[in-house]
Amino acid sequence: MNIEILDNPRITFIKVIAIVYATIIFSIGGILLSILADRYLIYPLYDRTEEDIKKKSDFRHIVDTTFILGLFGALAYFARNILQKIPFPLDGLNGFEYKRVKEVSSGALILWILINYSVVLTSKIKIIRKILDF
Repeated sequence: MNIEILDNPRITFIKVIAIVYATIIFSIGGILLSILADRYLIYPLYDRTEEDIKKKSDFRHIVDTTFILGLFGALAYFARNILQKIPFPLDGLNGFEYKRVKEVSSGALILWILINYSVVLTSKIKIIRKILDF
């Protein structure tokens, strides 16, 4: 059991503020990146009509989806590296190190937002569900 919380309540309070701060920054960045990716990077893969869907093979839909997921992984990595550079106002206070917080060092939140907020990826997943009869 980690008793760090009991050892230094000031550090714990700063850490909670850091987690909220990182969550807000990473969420806003992820949402904006999702919108930009849909609009400029993956829009050509968007199948808007039933005719568009039927023009592509099942394999092509799976490849498109895999490409989008890989692209989002790379975008999450780069976004995390950029968003980590935004200074935390309480960094260094009472020996607190902002970059050591797991929520800051991980790009999982950004990736989750990219995947869940992408209209193009959501439509591709629906197509694959139909293909697999799920």
